Amino acid sequence: MPVLAEQLATLRAQLAGQVDEHRRLLHRLDPEQAKLGYAALVAAAFVVAVERRFRQGKHAANDAQVIDFVASVREKDDDSAEIVNPKVAESMILTLLGRGSVDTIGENTMFEHQIMLLAALIGQAQFDESELDAFMAEAASLANQILE
Repeated sequence: MPVLAEQLATLRAQLAGQVDEHRRLLHRLDPEQAKLGYAALVAAAFVVAVERRFRQGKHAANDAQVIDFVASVREKDDDSAEIVNPKVAESMILTLLGRGSVDTIGENTMFEHQIMLLAALIGQAQFDESELDAFMAEAASLANQILE
């Protein structure tokens, strides 16, 4: 099953900072479809965002750059500091860069961290509307590959 338009709209609203619209759309998602499609979309978007932020060609960011990014996310507000576990967040990013492991991280914890880190990555990228659309298209394409 491919990623649905409703799932794309929901994540796009969140990443665009449209809090009320995101909440409205999130509550309308079918819970069973969201477990697969929306979760795959969030995971794919996280991968794309990490690759864009931390990899330049064959060169990947070093551990200190990842640690600094996670620290900046946690410093953003009290909720971020409470939700984002630095070891988990760093492991998730480093795994995508080929230097970590997420074997001991639970599914729910992984999803929560993906959402928080993804929002921070997109916020720092400061996409305009067309850049966000291109990002969402790339994430949807990857998510659809995951779901095949």
